[in-house]
Amino acid sequence: MNSQLAIYTIAIIILGYILLRVIASWNTKGSENIILTLALLASSGVLMAMGSIEMAGRYGYSMIIALFAFSLVFVIAPLVLFPIRRLSNVIRLATSVDFLTFRYRGRKVAIAATIATILAIVPLIFAQLLAVSSVINIIFNSDMQIITLVTMLGVVGLICHYTIKSGAQSNLRLILATAGALLLVALAISAWISIGNSFGGLEAMDSWVILSGQQETIKRLDTSYSLFIIFLAAGLSFPTNFNVLVTETITDRQASMTSWAYPLIILLACIPLYPMLWSGLNLESSSSFQEYLFALPIMMNQPVVASLGLASILLLSIAVCSSLTILGSRMILNSMILPDKNLTQQINLSYWITRTHLALAVGLMLFFVTLSLSIKSRSIIDLYLVGFSGLAQLTPGLIAAMYLPKANRKGFIAGLIGGMFLWLISLALPLIFGDWEWQIPIIGKSLLFGMQAWEVWAIEALLLNITLCTLFSIFTKMDEKENTYASICMADNVYIPIRVELGQKTVEELTQKLFFVLGEDANIEVKNALETLGFDADEARPAALRQIRDTINASLNMRLGVLTTENVMSEAFPPPKSLSNQPEDLFVLESVLAVHGNQLTGIASELNKLRVHHREILDKLPIGIVSLDQNGEILKWNEAISEYTNLDNSSVFGSSIADLPEPWNKEITGFVASDDIIRDNISMELNGKRRWFTFQKSTGVPIDDINDEVILLIEEKTESVLLIQKSINNERLASVGRLAAGVAHEIGNPVTGIACLAQNLEHESDSKQVLETAEHILSQTSRINRIVESLVNFSRGEKSIIKNLQRVNLHEVAEETIQLLTLGDNASQVQFKANIPSDFEILGDYHQLIQVFLNLLSNSRDASTADSEVTILATEADGKIRITINDSGTGITQSLQSQLFEPFVTSKDPGKGTGLGLWVVFNLVKGLDGDITINSPAENNTCGTTVALTFNKPENQA
Repeated sequence: MNSQLAIYTIAIIILGYILLRVIASWNTKGSENIILTLALLASSGVLMAMGSIEMAGRYGYSMIIALFAFSLVFVIAPLVLFPIRRLSNVIRLATSVDFLTFRYRGRKVAIAATIATILAIVPLIFAQLLAVSSVINIIFNSDMQIITLVTMLGVVGLICHYTIKSGAQSNLRLILATAGALLLVALAISAWISIGNSFGGLEAMDSWVILSGQQETIKRLDTSYSLFIIFLAAGLSFPTNFNVLVTETITDRQASMTSWAYPLIILLACIPLYPMLWSGLNLESSSSFQEYLFALPIMMNQPVVASLGLASILLLSIAVCSSLTILGSRMILNSMILPDKNLTQQINLSYWITRTHLALAVGLMLFFVTLSLSIKSRSIIDLYLVGFSGLAQLTPGLIAAMYLPKANRKGFIAGLIGGMFLWLISLALPLIFGDWEWQIPIIGKSLLFGMQAWEVWAIEALLLNITLCTLFSIFTKMDEKENTYASICMADNVYIPIRVELGQKTVEELTQKLFFVLGEDANIEVKNALETLGFDADEARPAALRQIRDTINASLNMRLGVLTTENVMSEAFPPPKSLSNQPEDLFVLESVLAVHGNQLTGIASELNKLRVHHREILDKLPIGIVSLDQNGEILKWNEAISEYTNLDNSSVFGSSIADLPEPWNKEITGFVASDDIIRDNISMELNGKRRWFTFQKSTGVPIDDINDEVILLIEEKTESVLLIQKSINNERLASVGRLAAGVAHEIGNPVTGIACLAQNLEHESDSKQVLETAEHILSQTSRINRIVESLVNFSRGEKSIIKNLQRVNLHEVAEETIQLLTLGDNASQVQFKANIPSDFEILGDYHQLIQVFLNLLSNSRDASTADSEVTILATEADGKIRITINDSGTGITQSLQSQLFEPFVTSKDPGKGTGLGLWVVFNLVKGLDGDITINSPAENNTCGTTVALTFNKPENQA
């Protein structure tokens, strides 16, 4: 045992892991990018550490072409993997098999893709095991294959246990990043010391390359075509690549970063490979090419550098075995076990899934380890070439899923089976049973099976796959479901779930339906969905319930796989019979385009800009716009209607019209259900005010097509209606004025006659009693004349003319008004109490003030109950006299208070009031330079009304 190498190797692994964990703990964009890029470098396992040097010796510059082709998947990811990533953001995909199952539909697809993936990664696992065996042999100086395999099984089992149980990939990614960092350092230092010890410098190495003929040897490109095709195809279907770019929750920025960072780091890692190869050839090392990373430093007595290579190889092998085993076992669980599981009878389903997943991972690794014992002696690059040729068989199906809508289930399965069968007999089985050849009897030629003709069989298997897929897709038909999902998975499509009305109207009903299929885990899934979306448990909007359903569907896809999730969701929430003509969920569409709209390019980007422009136009229109589907769900709610209703778009969009508050619910529902195209002057009480609206809609007949919508235009007409009412009131006032002029004229003539007779009576009689009577008659005729004069002024539309302002005692005015009111039929109903100092006077007209007080006190009397009290209080402050009239009656509604001083506005029942009393009072008070306010409820009370009159004090008040 080489204890020095063992100690150095363990120490380097520990130090490297600590260093990378420290970098990861920074939680910065730079540290995250470093960890991700290094992990990607290590994700292909020992290919870069061991296989690439051997490939450089075999194929020359074709090695660089092959490795660049493998990294090219990240360069073309926007065309291939990013569309799947965009789809996965909505539905969530656990593995590449789940995507193929989602696209081509059916359990046969899942089983075929899973078996093909497992068979293809078997050689890759063998390569990692072979690399570990090489490392152990160097450290212990003996062949310890059984112990090595058992140890690998234990270590991989522990990593799988931790990763599966925690549900987090971060620790496994950190191990990969550590391996990638150690690999870069080991390659750089090993190449540098190899050049120095073997050649003495770069110039000497250049001379040796020319003299030895290596300059011509490395220019071999005879297999470059096959290497490029196979490595590119394998990169597209490599499980780890799919997992990083699609399944893991890296940001879009990080995903875009990989398109240049990964190819760049691959090319950087290629730089030391040829110097190490030439150094080994120059030193005539007895070690194989694949061991140069640690063999050359050992030859040069550099144990630390050799330990760097050994540590990187160990970590690469362990991490890749763990990663591929976890992904492979997940595919088996999702495709073969969970679809047959009765989930409702399983207690603690999450624990059972974790335990089963772990058991499958350990069992799968045990299968790999056992099978590796029977493999013939092969190099690491042979194993990678066979494994990548197998993975390449999945690539035609992946590409067709995104770019060929006519590719169907039968075509995919036929092509995959045909390609994998040829791959098995020509490349995979010879790994176990050895290379063989078949003599063709008719033509007398032989076919070589195995690595001797790998480049031919790899391409032939891929061509057979493509041919069978094309033929079966052309000559077999796709069902409606296949067509629907084929269009969903197109690369230029943004998947939006369909807008289907759910039978469940509340979250509780949705949970109950899911419980019958999923068991106790239904409560957990619904709770997680509500937390993710930020919804409350009492959510009832149709769009919100669909979002909850879609979120649960995405969560179950990650936990159970596409097959099982489809069974669960179909049973809990049966889909419509036809999916092809269902409308998209506009709520989700707006959300997706808001997030990913800036990623669109070309005509799609221009159309999205046009969509945003049109939406802004509709939002800014001064007319309310409401769009409804056939079930009454609100699809559009612009700013104007939000202002009308005080309902924000975010709270209304996606809800049902039946959920709107009154009176909008009643008015809109009734209008939509009617045959009317337009309704004018719909009156509604909103926030204590009367407002009028005009409703219009786009159709007058019921909508039958599920894609049809009803467009409502709602325009406020309050100002127009009030203007019309004001015009009508003015016309009524004019009519009343003309009537008043006629009445004044008719009254004026007989009153003048009466006054003349009374004056004659004064001159013709000396009787004291007669003279007093004549005086009274003249006084009343004078009062009548003033009333007639007021009527004439009213008929002319003029303010009351006050020719001779005199000091008027407010106390006397109040007392006389109360006396007049007590003479009526309602004298016993209320009690009037006046508290006005006897010296309070203002400049005004006595009779007009009587008229003001009569109107106000009679209104208070009419609004009050029997035996109630009306109080009149006068106070003085700041040179003004304030008179308040308080009652405890029924009060005035809020909607009328702003219109009380307008003509023909009354709170009394029809026939009991003209609506002109307060209007006359308002004009009389303003004519006296006073002010009037009305408050209801009354001051310092919860009912009744307070009327406040404010007048200026006379300048020479005594």
